Amino acid sequence: MDTGAIPVRSRFALWLALIVAVFAAVRWVGMSCDLWLDEIWSLGLVREIKAPWEILTKVLHDNNHPLNSLWLSWLPAVGPAWTYRLLAWCTGSATVLLAGLIARRQYRALHPESASGAADAAGLFTAVLTGGAHLLVHYSSEARGYAPAVAGGLLAWYALSHAAGRTAGRWAVVYGFACVLGLLSHLVMVPVMAAALVWSALAMVRDRSRWQAGLKRLAVWHAVPWLFFGFYYGGFVRRLSIGGGPENPLAGVLGDVAAFTLGFPPESGRMLALPVLLGVAVLALVLIWRRDWTLGVFYGLAAFILPAVGPALGRFTLLFPRYFIVSAVLVLLLAGYVLARLWARGGVWRWVTLGLVALFLAGNGLHTYRLGRDGRGQYQAALRHLVAQTPAPVVSVGSDSDFRNGPLIGYHAAATGLGRKIRYHPADRVPRAGTQWLIIHRLDGGEVPPGAVGDPRGNRYELEKVFPHAPLSGWDWYVYRRR
Repeated sequence: MDTGAIPVRSRFALWLALIVAVFAAVRWVGMSCDLWLDEIWSLGLVREIKAPWEILTKVLHDNNHPLNSLWLSWLPAVGPAWTYRLLAWCTGSATVLLAGLIARRQYRALHPESASGAADAAGLFTAVLTGGAHLLVHYSSEARGYAPAVAGGLLAWYALSHAAGRTAGRWAVVYGFACVLGLLSHLVMVPVMAAALVWSALAMVRDRSRWQAGLKRLAVWHAVPWLFFGFYYGGFVRRLSIGGGPENPLAGVLGDVAAFTLGFPPESGRMLALPVLLGVAVLALVLIWRRDWTLGVFYGLAAFILPAVGPALGRFTLLFPRYFIVSAVLVLLLAGYVLARLWARGGVWRWVTLGLVALFLAGNGLHTYRLGRDGRGQYQAALRHLVAQTPAPVVSVGSDSDFRNGPLIGYHAAATGLGRKIRYHPADRVPRAGTQWLIIHRLDGGEVPPGAVGDPRGNRYELEKVFPHAPLSGWDWYVYRRR
């Protein structure tokens, strides 16, 4: 035996650790850019509490993601942006690790006859996909609950895959912890829990000879998480008020999910990205179904059927790509399985596999580059421009949205330390002579405003500079100077 050779298990661990480290660094790209409205809103909400439990009893707003809110409550009201996003970054990086471990274990379970190298390839390809997908990169560097929820969902699924092992009791505790972690992060965790419950029930039904033991195992694994969900929903979720937002069409939202997951251009490629994503998912589900139909049921429920229940019933009209982030990561697990099957065929198929991965990383890399360049908006740069171009001691500013722009101006004026007072005038209190500056905002894909605009008092303003943002959060600022 060659003692200098690294065992397969150790070699896989080293490669996986390297992949996690690389994509943790990639996620840092979005950590220091300006906070956008929802992050600032969350910071403001936690300033109202005096004890941690009041996050669940007093902050009854859907922008309150409790685990993230707890983290924010420990930090100062104004500080470095990256500190607020550190929880998301840690859990988002952990998602890459968990995806690799799940994919490797899943491949070995589906293909016990294959060499261990094929399972290693499944784990590594899936880790690369999960690490590089911009949808996950973006929300792993945003101070909200989506990245912790994804990490909770994957940890729960990884724990449940050990349900039949000798250490099942310990993993049941991990599963319960992961479910609570995910629920306290965001309700996108619920489809994973529901699909996991169905998968466990199907496993019990398949082994009818031991149905009593199976029923006991079902209760041990799922009773506590679902009891917690019941109390959590009744005491907190159903009491929440909704903050509002634009009503985006479902097809466009799903197109954005696909584009920012696969690396397609969002403006021109999202309607192409969606059928590609669905095609890969269907292919993977067919391949998995032939090996283990219960696993196919889990993915079908968790990634597609259960997340579609709300929009199908018409109860949720405020749709955003982030609401489907768990679906996206599960589809990446499916895509990793397809790539591993291609890789296992050898020969030219390995070059095809590497080419597909390279295209995936290149497309998503462009999205991430734009996030690093433009951030979620260049609000501090815009305010510095206003101060630099205004000789008066007080800079007067108006905007086209008090709700969206007012908090951004107030927070970033304090965070930037401009040395000059910025006075924001709401739309119903614009001075007769107007303000020195007017800010108009535009969301993703919004119509570009004209070069000259007016205010309610009849004052005219000319466009001076544009401060863009990178999708999926924030907005562009068009800065106008009064004539």
